[in-house]
Amino acid sequence: MKIIGQALLGAAMFHILYFLSSLAVGYVKTVTYRPNFSSAWENTGNLQSTVSFGTVTSPVFYIGTFLATALVCGLMLIAYKKLTSLPCRTETEGRQQPKR
Repeated sequence: MKIIGQALLGAAMFHILYFLSSLAVGYVKTVTYRPNFSSAWENTGNLQSTVSFGTVTSPVFYIGTFLATALVCGLMLIAYKKLTSLPCRTETEGRQQPKR
C-alpha cells in the first residue's frame, strides 16, 4: 500500500505542476500583451464579436492521465526498489582473503 500511496502522490504532484505552469504561462501572456490599435482601427471588418478563453477538456481525460501517471510512477518506484535491493559486488568479493 505504501507504493500505491507514493505513486498517487507523485501523480498529484505532476498534475499540480502542469496546472500551475499553464496558469503561469497564461498570466505572462496576459501581462505582456500589447494590442496594435492602429492595425485594428483600419481593419474593422476583421474584428471578432465574441471572446474565447482557451479550450475545455473533459474531466474524464484528466482522470485517465492521472491514473496513467500513477501507474508509471508506481512502476518506476517498484523498479527503483528492486535495483537498490540488489547486493553490490565489490572488487574484493572474488579474491580470497589471506589467513592470519
